[in-house]
Amino acid sequence: MTVAVIHTRQSAEHDLTVAGIALADGDSVRTDVLTRPGADAQAQAQAQQATVLDAFESIYRQALAEPTPPVLYVGHAETRAALTAVAASFPAVQFVTTTRGRIPALLHTAGTAISAHLASLRPEPEPTTAPKPELLVATDASKCTRRRGVGVACVSADGIHRQKVVEDVRSVLHGELLAIELAVTSFPNRPLHVLTDSRAALACLGTDRIDHGDASATVDRIRHRTRGLAVRYSWVRGHNGHTLNEAAHRLAVAARRGHEADIPQQIRHAVAGNIVAPLLTHAA
Repeated sequence: MTVAVIHTRQSAEHDLTVAGIALADGDSVRTDVLTRPGADAQAQAQAQQATVLDAFESIYRQALAEPTPPVLYVGHAETRAALTAVAASFPAVQFVTTTRGRIPALLHTAGTAISAHLASLRPEPEPTTAPKPELLVATDASKCTRRRGVGVACVSADGIHRQKVVEDVRSVLHGELLAIELAVTSFPNRPLHVLTDSRAALACLGTDRIDHGDASATVDRIRHRTRGLAVRYSWVRGHNGHTLNEAAHRLAVAARRGHEADIPQQIRHAVAGNIVAPLLTHAA
């Protein structure tokens, strides 16, 4: 004898009402899942009944081809009562109102089919990636002579670098902070270890009271940019043979001199490339 069940569930996550069908014919068990939109408190009763009726229609079409009416249990109590009341109109199935025999196991099978269907609707999780290692970056600034402006630069241990000139800068301290800002914006969203040879710049980053008005806005931008990120700062003695510090210094000087002498951009790029070439060789 063929035994069939209809099990229903609401999914607020997907705003769906779901009906699971499990049908056993001997040792063979088949499942199917039907859905209708609507799982909130106001729509769920209507959606649940409609989904059960969809499932019943599917089962009844199959039952019409069977020589013996299959036994059918409907899990939704209200719809089960309504269908049982008009059972004479559907002679191709035999309604039952108690969970006996194979019915409990089939209800479990239908519930499992519903769970699998809902799981298939969830988006694939983003692939996890290993955290990036900390990147060592040196910064430096070179003040323009006899006028405002500063050349700033940053360079990573693998030779990735940026340099630029910021005009209307009055102090070397402000330039050093601008170089640090260039570093944290050039290498975003990764752990950084920033090296600077300016103790004054580190002091500004470590206090809430900054006496230098032209530096305070830059400090605020650095803090905003690095909020929640793994960024640490260290002092390194300048002009003391530290390879990365020396490269940052030469890049900052090259940026300033290139600006002052109005050197063509192509030549400036070539000069910067020569400065960082030893770092690229070492990284390789």
